[in-house]
Amino acid sequence: MNLDASILVLWGAVGFLALLTWYKKGPQGVRDGLIGALGLGKVVIRVVPFALLAAMLLAQIVPQQLIAGVIGPESGLTGIVIASLAGGLVPSGPFLSFPLALSLYHTGAGLPQLISFITGWSVYASFRVIVWELPMMGTRFTLIRLAASAILPVVAGILAGLLYQVI
Repeated sequence: MNLDASILVLWGAVGFLALLTWYKKGPQGVRDGLIGALGLGKVVIRVVPFALLAAMLLAQIVPQQLIAGVIGPESGLTGIVIASLAGGLVPSGPFLSFPLALSLYHTGAGLPQLISFITGWSVYASFRVIVWELPMMGTRFTLIRLAASAILPVVAGILAGLLYQVI
């Protein structure tokens, strides 16, 4: 079993939170947390393996030269903009978006472009805007928010490219 630092940090945080919950809420609080985690786990276990499989199958059928040409490392600012917009069009939550980003990585997408893709998904989220934001917050709020944050995925990609060269 290969334990990297992120898993050790995660388990450390879980242990700390379990102790803190026990101290604040007693054994019932820890039990309620475990029950909630199991309920969420049942949802996740039904979705994530299929999302990962779909993403990896997509990586097998999409021509690598197409992805590399459009949002590959050499696509520069144009690829960053395309990836930002594409991320906003993904009609799903993280269970599909992150495996899709992984699939794009395996088919030749550049890291700055992937960061723009995920940031575009986070900021634009067309499905969330249409289903939740417009009906609840209204057109004016939604347009102002989108206008104010429109450049963020592109800036994130540019900064990621600069950091990638330095680090």
